Amino acid sequence: MMKKKPAKQPRHIYRYAYTRLRLIVSELQRGNYPNKARLAELIERNPRTVHRDLTALRDDWEAPIEFSRERNGFYLTDAKWQIPDLRLTEGELISFFVAERVLRRLSDTAEVQIARTALAKLATHLPEEVVVDVEALEAAIDFAPEPALNASPVYLRQLAAAASKRQTLRIHYFSKNSDKQSERDVNVLLLHNSLGEWYAVCEDLSDGKRIKDFHAGRISKLTQTHRTFQLPEDWDAQSYLKRGFGMFRGGKDVTVEIEFDAYQARYARERQFHSTQKNKELPAGRLRVTFETSEAALGQVARWLMQYGAHAEVIAPEELRQSIKQEIEAMNQLYRKEQQ
Repeated sequence: MMKKKPAKQPRHIYRYAYTRLRLIVSELQRGNYPNKARLAELIERNPRTVHRDLTALRDDWEAPIEFSRERNGFYLTDAKWQIPDLRLTEGELISFFVAERVLRRLSDTAEVQIARTALAKLATHLPEEVVVDVEALEAAIDFAPEPALNASPVYLRQLAAAASKRQTLRIHYFSKNSDKQSERDVNVLLLHNSLGEWYAVCEDLSDGKRIKDFHAGRISKLTQTHRTFQLPEDWDAQSYLKRGFGMFRGGKDVTVEIEFDAYQARYARERQFHSTQKNKELPAGRLRVTFETSEAALGQVARWLMQYGAHAEVIAPEELRQSIKQEIEAMNQLYRKEQQ
């Protein structure tokens, strides 16, 4: 049996053109049989540009694109076909990490917002092992504040490379939980940015290959072990990230239900608090928000909810409801002492 030839890489292509091609391929994968007019509307160009882009996809990447006269639109004969990644060089990757850190230090001017939007577009070209919270990247400083810990751009580049090349690293890490410095070997599965904080999601070889989140800013030393690893058979980055709330996760799956009053519901309807979120309209303008997380994340969920005060009520789980109730009682006792 003859081996299938790998898709050709074009010698040169501008990044904005590559973004257009990805949009076209994504639309074709949906199976809607778009015509040139629909694709022109999608990429905000004219049909002649669409024609050139389709030709480039067929000729440069050997994309299996055909036209259906019956459906009057284009389709992929292989629905699983993907356009090859346009990889950043190591220099470009480290420049991205430096730019991301610098932009978070700047005031929220129109020019900075434009730069953040450009950086968010560049994030679409990162390796799949590097996941960035793009919404936070584009958000204003007051929504996504400067990280408490600065992560070294050099370390971030090394962590990204280790995740892409499946390399085992040795790190010197300070744990806030144990309040101790330790040295451990890790298999980097993912480099993840959550609201400006960089985390390396790793198999900890010092703890039976348990998957843990290591804050990149707490790594004081990083060296190569010259060993490689295989991804766990059940590893799925998106499923792993969905189970948490922010960067807190672990334990059994839990369904959280929150009811916002009419006042806060007006704002809550505009927000996506969690990737699994579902909204349900209630009488008198109230809103019920439901999402899936894990037991270990409930403490963080409680801290998040308390910012809304009496405008948000926990319906489930009971453990979360009791946790907030106890915290309110403790605060009440604290402030009563001051009055005595």
